[in-house]
Amino acid sequence: MPNIENIITAKEFSLQDILSNKKYSVDFFQREYSWKKENMVQLVYDLTNAFYENYHTGDTPESIDNYNSYYMGPIVLFDQNGKSSIIDGQQRITSLTLLLIYLKHKAEKIMDDFPNGMIFSSSRGKKSFNIDIPERTKCLESLFNDNGYEPKEDDEESVINMTSRYSDINEAFPDEMSEEELILFVYWLQEKVILVKITATSDKNAYMIFETMNDRGLSLSSTDMLKGFILSKYTNPDSRKKREQKWKSDIQELNFYSKGTDSQFFQAWLRAQFAETIRQGAAGSINQDFETIGERFHYWFRENYDKGLLKTAINGDIEKFIDNNYSFYLKYFLKIKEAESVFDSALPHVYYAACWGFADSLKYPIMLAALNITDSDDICKQKIDMVAKFVDIFCVRRSVNYRLFSASSLRYTMCNLTLKVRNLSLEELKVTLQTTIDNDKNNEKDNSFDTLNNFRLHQKNKYFVKYYLARITSFVEEGSKMPSNFVNYLFNPDCKPYEIEHIWADNMNYHSDEFTQKYEFDEFRNKIGALMLLPNGSNQSYGGADYPEKMPHYIKENILAKSLCKETYDHNPNFTNFIKETNLPFKAYSEFKKDDVLSHCELYRQISELIWGKI
Repeated sequence: MPNIENIITAKEFSLQDILSNKKYSVDFFQREYSWKKENMVQLVYDLTNAFYENYHTGDTPESIDNYNSYYMGPIVLFDQNGKSSIIDGQQRITSLTLLLIYLKHKAEKIMDDFPNGMIFSSSRGKKSFNIDIPERTKCLESLFNDNGYEPKEDDEESVINMTSRYSDINEAFPDEMSEEELILFVYWLQEKVILVKITATSDKNAYMIFETMNDRGLSLSSTDMLKGFILSKYTNPDSRKKREQKWKSDIQELNFYSKGTDSQFFQAWLRAQFAETIRQGAAGSINQDFETIGERFHYWFRENYDKGLLKTAINGDIEKFIDNNYSFYLKYFLKIKEAESVFDSALPHVYYAACWGFADSLKYPIMLAALNITDSDDICKQKIDMVAKFVDIFCVRRSVNYRLFSASSLRYTMCNLTLKVRNLSLEELKVTLQTTIDNDKNNEKDNSFDTLNNFRLHQKNKYFVKYYLARITSFVEEGSKMPSNFVNYLFNPDCKPYEIEHIWADNMNYHSDEFTQKYEFDEFRNKIGALMLLPNGSNQSYGGADYPEKMPHYIKENILAKSLCKETYDHNPNFTNFIKETNLPFKAYSEFKKDDVLSHCELYRQISELIWGKI
């Protein structure tokens, strides 16, 4: 009779079977939820894409029976006393739970039978989430009930990551999915997404399985399989060995930035230079170059080795192709990654675009597409920074107009732009990018700064507002021949962080002559022209004071705060010369009323036009 402790079972289950009315804890092996944005974006992309490969217009719920299943791999559980502990797989289970909560909000008005039981279950009148980890309960409750959560200072890393990844789902989910398609997508997710559940009956066996799967037994990645295919084409053993060693070094250098950066590079390079087709948004459309490269770039490379642009570039000499084409684009991709991490005055917009921009999966291909192997190093850097500036302009303009720039909403536009900018000269690139900006600006929803006085701080745009204020403040500093403090304003790792300062205290009594309704007061108080950046300590120490009481403190702060005070204009020639050169409507304010907020909004609008007006 076998020892019960040595029993291990493995069986396929639908997502519905895995999650419905179940309770899961997470063992000490992997306590934190650590998925990054790119992981969540890829999950949403893979699932929605797999669904659309099956869906055809007119399909009914019964049609789901004939849809292909989608396999998400194994999860490892340790069952004891009727409870399940997730040994391996909590990243996927947590992410799928977040996706289900998002879908619940999206579908709650059109589905009476939404599978809430996959998110929580009830026992003896008490409701609890299926991811049964006390530290995460408040976050899940808020997401489930209010469709959002504001992390607290003492929240653990997992909660902070869960909040961010939930926002990423909203960005990544396809805008074009209709209500009818959404309902079928939920059914498909329940029934056709399959996981292999591996269950151990002892913690010793559970850990052994975990260790094997995550150490000795890792499956080959797309990068590994691409390497194998490319090296198989090398006829000289010495050349093959030399390239293999260089490949290992390249992958190590890429993954210095984060795990999976190697995949980012290959996807960006192959899309930038060789992809020719994109899947149309219509239901039933099949994957094309851009989609296949995103999912399985090794497969796409193998299939296109003897056709299309890839065949032309290789031209029968794989070694020369790798030495020249691959090495060239790898070099500049690494320059991009470095410039995203450490501010580089030669590539400033790469840093800015990394702080706030659309998905890397769209951004990197455009940056690499414009480069030509014959370009000088200086031209390559100019092209990269020009594309990054385009990203920054595009995203900032859309953000202040409450427009989306999610990967799903811009996928088709940006993939086509990648094709348009391929191998353009510097001047041609500038014209193409500016035309794209102008076309977006002239859209039915204007993406200019003309309505900036309507832009306000709210719960979900705090980071962008901080970024925006950091950029305009550092712009005025640079124009006044002062060192730029942009990095410190946004991150400030070595001292007190900067926070958003409301020029008006949260006290309507100070403004009772202009307001009778609290909502109107709050609206003006949160307008962009009524906001600045101050160090955290300063913000807290006099944040509740009326404007006249704050002025003596503002004069000690950054130039944008100082500009509210009369003394700043008396003995500051660099600042006053900057005003003359730009004709910006700076002025001191002895008081700060409704009209003054609007006046300050206009100042910010004009500064915005100088920063984000033209490529």
